[in-house]
Amino acid sequence: MNRTYVPENLNVDDTHEVSKLYRHLLQREIPVDSAKLRQWILDWSELESVLGEVSCRRYVAMTCNTADEEAAKAYTDFVENIQPIMNEYDDKLNKKLVAHPAKDALQGEFGEWFKGVQVSLDLFSPDNIALETEDNKEIQAYQKITGGMSVEFDGETKTMQQMAAYMERTDRELRERAWRTMWERRLQDKDALDKSFDNLFAIRKQVAKNAHCKDFIDYIFLAKHRFDYSPADCEAFHESIEKLVLPLQKEIYKKRAQKMGLERLRPWDLNVDPLDRAPLKPYATGDELIEKVDQIFESIHPQAGKWAREMQAKKLIDPDSRLGKAPGGYQIGFDESRLPFIFMNSACTDRDIYTLLHESGHSFHQFALAGQPIFPYRDVPAEFAEVASMSMELIGMSNLKPFYGNDREAIERSTIGELEDVIWLFPWVASVDSFQHRLYNFPEHTASDRSDIWTEIMDRYDAGVDYTGLEAVRRNLWQKQLHIFECPFYYIEYGIAQIGALQVWANFKKDPKKAIDDLFRAESLGSSRPVKELFEAANIKFDFSPRTLEPLMQVVWDEISRY
Repeated sequence: MNRTYVPENLNVDDTHEVSKLYRHLLQREIPVDSAKLRQWILDWSELESVLGEVSCRRYVAMTCNTADEEAAKAYTDFVENIQPIMNEYDDKLNKKLVAHPAKDALQGEFGEWFKGVQVSLDLFSPDNIALETEDNKEIQAYQKITGGMSVEFDGETKTMQQMAAYMERTDRELRERAWRTMWERRLQDKDALDKSFDNLFAIRKQVAKNAHCKDFIDYIFLAKHRFDYSPADCEAFHESIEKLVLPLQKEIYKKRAQKMGLERLRPWDLNVDPLDRAPLKPYATGDELIEKVDQIFESIHPQAGKWAREMQAKKLIDPDSRLGKAPGGYQIGFDESRLPFIFMNSACTDRDIYTLLHESGHSFHQFALAGQPIFPYRDVPAEFAEVASMSMELIGMSNLKPFYGNDREAIERSTIGELEDVIWLFPWVASVDSFQHRLYNFPEHTASDRSDIWTEIMDRYDAGVDYTGLEAVRRNLWQKQLHIFECPFYYIEYGIAQIGALQVWANFKKDPKKAIDDLFRAESLGSSRPVKELFEAANIKFDFSPRTLEPLMQVVWDEISRY
């Protein structure tokens, strides 16, 4: 995008240059004229977009190679030197905006943002600027721990993601050996991860205190602009999942055990084909994965195909797992360029297809909302952002021929796996979210308390997996969920969004083009509308009560039962 306020030659690491631009915005005289105020807002947004893209690109470089000290330093320098300036001036500029008499004339265009601005003002504390820097540095330290995890297995050095692929191998003894090797390695860092979480937890408690909130839960619900639901709603959702979804997962595991000739499943029995068929091998390289997923998108919607090909051509996807690369996967937006980037750790498994479909859904969202005029509107509520990604998993499942041709058995296996994952996700979401509520309601807990709390939750959502002799692993399974460390309370959104995505999928089965058109139209709104209105624009309901959850689960179960 062409700049109109920020100089093209801005040195983004020069605190004086960056401060000068913010100071100029703060000191600018704005007449009582909505057009002048709007231009001031656009200039502010441009500065945020430029600096936001720098931060995101440095984050990408750091996570793509956690051993790269220069990349880590570049990101750390930005977090320590530039981010505090942004945070400090955000509060000052928010106050200038709220006090301007022409603001009300822009309510129609920017009203949703203004609501968030007021929350930011209410939560702002100058003491939290340094704490937010510390939080980012602690997250970086956590990533270094997890990114450095590798094992020697069968004569090769392998990452945790590469080891996970062994869980699909038909040799049960090999699976068990691989699983134990993985978790022996993870448990070596148990104390380091506990210490990492302790540090993050202490920072977050203090942030909430400085913002004069009752506790961190109160703080984070405001900070995340969760205006449409409460902690009590989350707890009710946990109970609905326990009642309506957990029995389906238990039935899936029961049938799996029967097919495998086992009395009870062990943790290394959950991903292998229950009929002892070899793992699906849908592709051989990361480039092939990208190419075939692009073919899926071209077959389902012309705009999706166009956006996917643009990402491929511009090399905006890093698909392959390798030593030193941070774990997990994400999509991130380069805001000034209005381009998305996908980071993942592929291991040549069927699951990788859905990971790329998922992250591509996020990317399409970025493309769709690129025309939104201000930076805040290009930052989407997670409850709807995950609808965009999860919908693409289910819709993409409708054409797996690029990977499996006319192999009906392979397509059925992949489809069943995806639908069973939909069912599996809900109890895991409830577990992770419930765990976080318990922890932040118990501010003086210890590492041992955490393990006890997690064990209680595992018992509550136990679907029939036998961890006899593996209690140390079971007590610390939470440590593999990066969201708990990196983005607290960002998990219930997956459950809420899965309900939305299932509705989009149901619409797609009736009218494919209209369903995707509706979805992309809603995505183009960014966060310019409340989350409920975004759902409505996509022709779906924002409702995670039993009356919506139960019939959707029946649809999924009926689909699974067809095979």
